[in-house]
Amino acid sequence: MSDSHDLFLETLQRYERPLIRYAHGYTGDLEDARDIVQDVFVKLSQHLPTLDQERLAPWLFTVCRNRALDHQRKHQRLVVMETETLDQETSADPAPNEAMEKRETATALRELIETLPVRQREAVRLKFIAGLDYQQISAAMQTSIGNVGYLIHHGVAALKTKWQAHEQPPATVKLKHALA
Repeated sequence: MSDSHDLFLETLQRYERPLIRYAHGYTGDLEDARDIVQDVFVKLSQHLPTLDQERLAPWLFTVCRNRALDHQRKHQRLVVMETETLDQETSADPAPNEAMEKRETATALRELIETLPVRQREAVRLKFIAGLDYQQISAAMQTSIGNVGYLIHHGVAALKTKWQAHEQPPATVKLKHALA
């Protein structure tokens, strides 16, 4: 019993925050994300004795994704993720302009991630938001490790292209100079 209890506490400490960030990407609401993660850990407590510890992270993120999708279906709306709370966790005490710039950048990146095809979006979220490795992503997405690499590579390449287009100011026609 003590080993299961210790494993549960270690798992909670290691995965709670990444799972909340991951669920928050689906819900857009921190409290809903916390509720989803709470459900995940309740389910973990029920299944812990029968789970393979090597597959624990993929199992957690799969359950979390399923709960988040259930939540989306229940609420029948897709909410753009607000990053204010997550940015507060990652920055100690940046200058106000730096904090605002980081929030704007994070918001822009999350909006661009939402434009990716579903499988690429899922792989990118699991890699860069949840922090899983390729093997864990492969298990969570029920696909090969090679396909995970393909999805992440093409997702990141698409994000790079979209980011470059986002960063470039729109071309302005200098009619004044042309007419003068």
